[in-house]
Amino acid sequence: MDGLLIDSEPLWYEAALEVMKDYGLYMDEETYASTVGLRTKEFLEHWFAIHGVEAVSLREAEDAITSRVIEKIRSGGVVMPGVAEVVGLFKNKGFRMGLATSSPSALIEVVLKHIGLEDAFEATSSAEHLPYGKPHPQVYLDCAGQMGSRPVDCLCLEDSFNGMLAAKSARMRCVVVPASDVLHLPQWGAADACIPSLLNLDEQLLNQLMQK
Repeated sequence: MDGLLIDSEPLWYEAALEVMKDYGLYMDEETYASTVGLRTKEFLEHWFAIHGVEAVSLREAEDAITSRVIEKIRSGGVVMPGVAEVVGLFKNKGFRMGLATSSPSALIEVVLKHIGLEDAFEATSSAEHLPYGKPHPQVYLDCAGQMGSRPVDCLCLEDSFNGMLAAKSARMRCVVVPASDVLHLPQWGAADACIPSLLNLDEQLLNQLMQK
């Protein structure tokens, strides 16, 4: 969802900076990018442990970041290029669509309403309360299970490295759409396809992927 359907990763970064400033912490974009795809709780656990911040502050910081992101999306969240085209392609080809995300359930409703896709997905699955988030595959397995689909029959679209690992661990095909500044990295070789934009996912590529 974040970074694939809506350009919210910069908003998550802004919110994280604002909240972490209260604890005397700062990170540049490159450092932040190393933990993209993790749940907010895991993100905070990681950086709080490194900088010696007491874990007692974790839930308060997590709620503060989520609240700020919701406000930022409502006031200025931008739909990623190609979303409408890809959703239309899948619908025309008879695909059933589900949404699996590391973001909390409260954010799913906000994002889908903001970008006008409230009725696009048959199932939604959040890793918010799972024992493990991405790169663990459970959130994808749960989403497939809600639709009664076998993981090996699923095609996943991802934008993060941790998300790609989760999808492949679930034995799903995966198309990764990384941010432009990391598109060149060799780590995306584990995906079934790597494209610069959802606009590059056309019927020809879709047919090739489903024949694998």
